[in-house]
Amino acid sequence: MRMDNYTKKEMTQDFKDIKEHIQEESLEGADITILIEDVFSHYEVANRCNFINSKGHYRDLLSRLVKTYGH
Repeated sequence: MRMDNYTKKEMTQDFKDIKEHIQEESLEGADITILIEDVFSHYEVANRCNFINSKGHYRDLLSRLVKTYGH
């Protein structure tokens, strides 16, 4: 897997922050789906604008969120 100008550590920290937010706010079902859709929206913008540095970050973060919380 190619890493674009971000570290796996940054993505992991973002994932931990999101996971913590989900737990603190007791988010479930549709609320988690909305959060995942927000991350997907950021990925789409990065992809459309060809922000190489952000595409990989959001792609990996989105992948981890979907694997953890479903789709």
